[in-house]
Order: sequence, then C-alpha cells, then structure tokens
Amino acid sequence: MSLTKTEIEAAKPQGKPYRLADRDGLYLDVRAKSKSWRYRYRFVGKENVHTLGRYPEMSRDEAREALIALRKMLAQGKSPSQEKKLERIRVAHQHAQTFEALFDEWVASRTWAETTKRNRLAQIEFHVLPYLGPLAIREITPMHVLDVLRKAEKPAKSEKKRGRGARVRDVGSPNVARRLRHYVASVFNVAIATGRADSNPAGSLREVLSPAIRVAHKTPLRPKQVGDFLRGLDAYRGDPKTVLAFRLLWWSMLRPGEVVAAHWNEFDLDAATWTIPRARMKNKNPELPAHIVPLPSQAVERLRTWHAFTGGIGYLFPHRDKSGQSMIASTLGKVHGRLGLDFPYSPHATRTTASTHLNQMGYRYDAIEKQLDHEDRDAIRRAYNRADYLEERRQMMQQWADLLDEWKSGGKVIPVGLRKGPVA
Repeated sequence: MSLTKTEIEAAKPQGKPYRLADRDGLYLDVRAKSKSWRYRYRFVGKENVHTLGRYPEMSRDEAREALIALRKMLAQGKSPSQEKKLERIRVAHQHAQTFEALFDEWVASRTWAETTKRNRLAQIEFHVLPYLGPLAIREITPMHVLDVLRKAEKPAKSEKKRGRGARVRDVGSPNVARRLRHYVASVFNVAIATGRADSNPAGSLREVLSPAIRVAHKTPLRPKQVGDFLRGLDAYRGDPKTVLAFRLLWWSMLRPGEVVAAHWNEFDLDAATWTIPRARMKNKNPELPAHIVPLPSQAVERLRTWHAFTGGIGYLFPHRDKSGQSMIASTLGKVHGRLGLDFPYSPHATRTTASTHLNQMGYRYDAIEKQLDHEDRDAIRRAYNRADYLEERRQMMQQWADLLDEWKSGGKVIPVGLRKGPVA
C-alpha cells in the first residue's frame, strides 16, 4: 500500500526511529529530527541500505523516480555506494581543472608579505574569480580573459562586494588591469606546467590593454611641497591612526606596507628604536638581521601618546573592520587627494624625497641606503660591508625630523650635514 501525502505529513517522531512503507521497497525513515527516503537491497550477497534523500526536500514522487534509477543501476550490476564515490571523484577531478582550483594552487606557492597578499587577493577575487573561477581551464579563451580585464580598466564607483566576499573600494584602472593580466598569466603557467593547459590565453593580451598610468612614485618633493603636505596633514580631520601612520612614514623612511603593519612588540620607546623582523621587510633574506630603525624624539613623543591611547597591544594601526588585521597600505594613498594639494604625490615618494635631501645634506650614502633597507648590488661590497651605521643614522633621522618641522613651519632652512663637499 502506498503512502499518502497526508500520512507523510502526519508522521511524528516517537521514542525510537520507525519506518513507513511506501511501495517497491521504498520507505520513509522517521527519526527525532529528520525524515528520509530509504531503500533496502541486497548486492553481491550483502544487505545494504541506500538513502535517496530527505523529506520535504525530496518529495514522495521524486523519491519514487530516484528509486527507479537506483534499481536500474542494480540491474546493471553497479553498486550505488561505489557509484557515489566515483561521482565524488569525478566532481573533485572536474574542480581540479577549473581556474579557481589552479588559482588556489598558485596562491599557495607565493611567498608574499601578509599585507601584499591581502591586497592582491582582494583584487583578484573581486575582478577575476566571479567570471573565470568556475570555468574549466582548457575552455578559457583570450576573449574570456580580455572581457574580464576590460571591466577591470573601469573604476568602481563605490565599495562593492563580490566573489569570495572580497570587498574593494574605488578600484579599477589600466594599471589594475595590467597587474591582473600578469596574475592570470601566472595561474595559466601553473596549469601548463602541470599538464592541465596547453597555452596561455593571457600571454598575448598585454598589447591590447590600455596604457598604464604612470604614478609619481620616484619624484622627490621640494621643501615647500613637503611643508604644504605636512601642514595639510595637521589640518586633516580623518582617522587619527592614518595621520600617525603618515607621520611615521616620514620619520622612518620605511615603505608604506611596513609602516601600516607595525606591531607594538617591535618598539622600544625608551631606547628610541624600532626593530622590524626580517620576514616583514620587502627584503626577506633570512641571512640578514632584523631591520633597526632609530626613532627621532618627535616620533617617540607621538608614539608614547598613541601607546597610552590604544593600550599598546597588537597592531599600532588595526584594520577598521577586520579583527586581527592591520590597516592596508592603500589607505595612505587616498589621503593626498583629500588634502587638496596641487602637486602629484604617492606615499612611496616619501622615501625618494628623504633620500634625495639627505644625500644633498652630505650624509653618507651607505647610511642612507641602510635606513632604506636597500641591499648593496655589489656582491663584493655587500660581503664585506656589514655595518649598520646605527648611531650615524640616529643623528641623521633626528636632523631629518627637525628639518621636516622647519619646512612645515614655512622656514627657509639650508640643510647642513655631517660633511662638506660634493654629494656622493
């Protein structure tokens, strides 16, 4: 006798699981928190139970149709449990051939700094994965990739969330598209190396993308421009941690990513020293010592105030929304546009500006390069020159901080360094 829909709905849990027979061996298994369609059968002399699906997700009629397919499989001498395992293997194999699977393998092989990784993944997960992720790697053509890159050339008008949840604000430009082309090409290189692709559809697209927009990374600011910028920073009414991060950028000559990921346990304010683990620097050579940054008195004073305000635990500049993460470096890049200044500038130009003026002031080239954490390109000099010039750099950075104060106040200062004569 077949089960009616009324009987199925009326079936309530009892003290023990029980069965309600339908037809052709199909029955409804009723338990405390579920109702499931099951079928008991014999295969190769052994009794087995196969679960077809749960009620109400699977209706009575759907369960009967599934049973017909199951009995046909048994008649062909196929084991339902083995077929289920084979299907899982097929699905896993198909996924391993998708762009998203290859992307995950490529990411696992990268050794990016945490901030760099976070920024790059956000762009890829926002612009690329929603479109290319589900596609089989061999089915992706140059037109697929070009369509994604053309979209990435256009700026986003507001903060958006897409793909794996990557949230990106005001991104999209020819520069972004060109970086993404490089990343996509790298993923396909993994596919080719592992025999899952024969060609690279991103490899030939460089020439058809819009030209890159050159950013003024390397242009040093003049003293008046530095003063204008620092006065604008004083008047800025944005997040105070962004302002302090910018000040620390000027007082340390570090890279933006190295500053925003600063951790309180790296600082000894009594010794006016900031010691950064090698793994956090751009040059991650494990044979090199940690990078030591002497702090001018202005930096120590501000950091003591910030320490008292924040409690001095974890990151100096924590992420606004994501617990356990630091501010991202791109936050600093947005400040210049909000200050209303009439000259181009990017945070990285801070290092160029400091290096240029300190060289003009007569400071030793090696001391400036050590402060920048640049590795000597001359292998022989690098092998013999292990000096850290710490005391010289301490004096240099204090004079640099004092000079920044003078420029900010509008004073006309003629810098005088440690020695006279032509700049090396």
